[in-house]
Amino acid sequence: MAIVATIVIFMVMITLHEFGHFISAKLLGIPVTEFSVGFGPAIFKRTHKDTLYSIRAIPLGGYCKFVGEDVQSDEEGAFYKQKPWKKAVVLVSGAFLNVVLGFVLFVAVTAAQGTIVTNSVDTVIPYSNLAEAGIKSGDEIVRLNGKRISCYSDLSLYTSDLTGGDEIDITIKRDGEKISVALSPSELVQTYSYNEDGVVYTSRINGSVWEQQNIPYSDDMPYDAELVGKTGSSEGYILGFTPVYEDVNFLNIWEQSYNMTRYVVKAVYRAIIDLVVGRADIDQMSGPVGIVSEVHTVVEAPGFEWENLAALAALLTINLGIFNLLPFPALDGGRIVFVLIELVRRKPIPPEKEGVVHAIGMLLILALAVVISFNDIVSLFKG
Repeated sequence: MAIVATIVIFMVMITLHEFGHFISAKLLGIPVTEFSVGFGPAIFKRTHKDTLYSIRAIPLGGYCKFVGEDVQSDEEGAFYKQKPWKKAVVLVSGAFLNVVLGFVLFVAVTAAQGTIVTNSVDTVIPYSNLAEAGIKSGDEIVRLNGKRISCYSDLSLYTSDLTGGDEIDITIKRDGEKISVALSPSELVQTYSYNEDGVVYTSRINGSVWEQQNIPYSDDMPYDAELVGKTGSSEGYILGFTPVYEDVNFLNIWEQSYNMTRYVVKAVYRAIIDLVVGRADIDQMSGPVGIVSEVHTVVEAPGFEWENLAALAALLTINLGIFNLLPFPALDGGRIVFVLIELVRRKPIPPEKEGVVHAIGMLLILALAVVISFNDIVSLFKG
């Protein structure tokens, strides 16, 4: 089931990506030689208005070929001879439709969930530094360390790696007025202990008990004599508030979906920057094997809900679009770099030479995919 779901997700987002290139090329008068869904041997082919439309046996991608894309061509309308702005539009269109698909999926997910988590404060957690700073219920957090906060997910993005020594500048909006405060994140320590009757969960904020729960054993958490007497704990740093939830309506659904799309774009760019500067390593990247594993987790989860799979698909399609815009050979972003060079030189680089650069880039991307897939497989066996 997970493999089938993954193939469907990949086919939809890649086909849509290639359709973006296809439709923009057609609208700009650039001849398209072939539009294919899938790779490998063709199981269906039809030519219409000089374009071959095909469905191929391996459902793991697709492609769109233009006249004069990687070779010089004297044919009228060849991609090689197009103005730079037309080339740029065609190259960006694939990623644009991927992001649009992500937005549409987030609209569906938001509608299904029925509520929206906002960046407004509902309750301030006792003993937290946020409470000490005078933040109150109803305050809206609009900036954090100078970064704009549009939705609750933005807060999770910018607070995911907080430590006790950090200082945070928070700007809130209260009664139309903006107020700035500086504070440190609050330490959250959660402990659990097993006894004869159940599990006791205790949450401490800055050393003071905030919440304690006694969870009795049940069918979902059966009694296990070997666990009785065992304890454990986890710790981290939080801002220290619970957010306001709003019911979805015709107006806020669009804003929320836009904010979620924007959040994923920012998260992807931040992950790429972390990888480049060394704050993250390649082991944290996922390839096809890792994606199948994530889809399996969602599909096989108790009480499977389609909106969780749709949210994952939105994340993947936006990732695909943004990744393709990276300025690396073989990617759309790498081709855009050549368009920019053409603007400076005022003449295009010979497509044969550009094609060699992209071929080398493709080999490097395939090598990276092999390494990432190997790490994904190792992680699966470790898990």
